[in-house]
This record gives sequence, C-alpha cells and structure tokens, in this order.
Amino acid sequence: MAPLLPPVGAEVFRHFTPASLEEIQRQYEAEKKEQQRRKEKNIEIAEEDLQKPASDLEAGKSLPFIYGDPPPEFVNTPLEELDPFYQSQKTFIVLSKGNVIYRFNADPACYWLSPFSRLRIFAIRILIHSYPS
Repeated sequence: MAPLLPPVGAEVFRHFTPASLEEIQRQYEAEKKEQQRRKEKNIEIAEEDLQKPASDLEAGKSLPFIYGDPPPEFVNTPLEELDPFYQSQKTFIVLSKGNVIYRFNADPACYWLSPFSRLRIFAIRILIHSYPS
C-alpha cells in the first residue's frame, strides 16, 4: 500500500548528479515514445487525467512545512526535483536559505555550461542570494 503522505526529512532531498540527469533523460525518452505510440493509435487522454504541477511546490514559493528544514548541505546546491510533474522534465531545484524554491533547466546554458559546471553553480548562488534589506 502506498503511503498517504510524501516522505519527510533529509531522505527527500538528493543532490542533482550526472546519474540523476541520465535518469531524467531516460524518463523523457520513454514519455516521448509513449506519446508517439498514443498518436499513432489515435488515443486521446482527457485533460483531467493529465498530471499537473503541485501548487505548493511552485518556483518562488517557500518549501512546504511537511518537508521540514533541509540540512545545511542541501541549501544553495542543485537538488533533484521534488514535484512529480517535473521529474520527467530536464529541471532541477535549488533551495535558498529561506527555503524558497528556485527551478532551473538542466540543459546546457549558452550551449556549453552544463548544470554541473562550477561557473554555472556560482552564478546560481549569486542569483538566489538574499540581499540584506
């Protein structure tokens, strides 16, 4: 039986690695094949059956309390996606010190900066830094 609530605590947060990017790529390819199969067989899916993004995990919002406070090693670093809607898309999230969710595309920036390059990670840290008011 599936749990009713999502897992909480540090086990939810995982660093975004090249292995997780490969897994996302496999899911993306499988989804494209499934869409192509449906298109060939003229199978339509009702709008209400399509998966939608979770409204409490939107970019720019605070992390819901159910996840708790992330450990310090997970703040300001690329993490795997928490929202099931985005898990098959090439995205990753970064949590700022205030537990605000920022979502980024995992495709190479400027066609050559991978999501794991030090320059890109540094630029993301500057972008999400909370300046003193």
